[in-house]
Amino acid sequence: MKTGPERIPLSERLKDRLASPAAPEAGSTPSTSTNFETDWSEALKRAQVTIETDIRSFTDANRQHLNEALATTEADVNRLRSMVQPFFLNMGAVTLLIVLLSFTASWFWAVLMIERAQNASLWQMGLQINQTGSGKVLTWDVNRLQLITCQAGTAKTPCLKIAQGD
Repeated sequence: MKTGPERIPLSERLKDRLASPAAPEAGSTPSTSTNFETDWSEALKRAQVTIETDIRSFTDANRQHLNEALATTEADVNRLRSMVQPFFLNMGAVTLLIVLLSFTASWFWAVLMIERAQNASLWQMGLQINQTGSGKVLTWDVNRLQLITCQAGTAKTPCLKIAQGD
């Protein structure tokens, strides 16, 4: 009973269609592989632009941060230099003053000790230096020293004779 067009099951018609070459209108649209390549190419270009932009932004931000850090460091160094320089000058002046005062005190101490040593040496011999209105006067202990006349070459001169004893 074949009246009219043949009745072919749907599954058979799909198999035939898939097996047959593409219809002429299919050539006007790009194939799936061409679409895939184009999509990936565009995606890669966008990714490259994004990466370049991100790297540029990151580099610029780091450069700005480093410039700010450098400026802050330079300001800190200048501030520290301005604080330390007077400190070293003051410390140098104080050190010099201490050295000069030490030398002066040592000189006065040495003069005093020499004078005391001379006085002690004279006192052991029985002599004593006394300050008067007309100058220094040398006096002696008559129990320990005697004024005598000595012969010095051809001239006679006054001398002190130290008494031996004690």
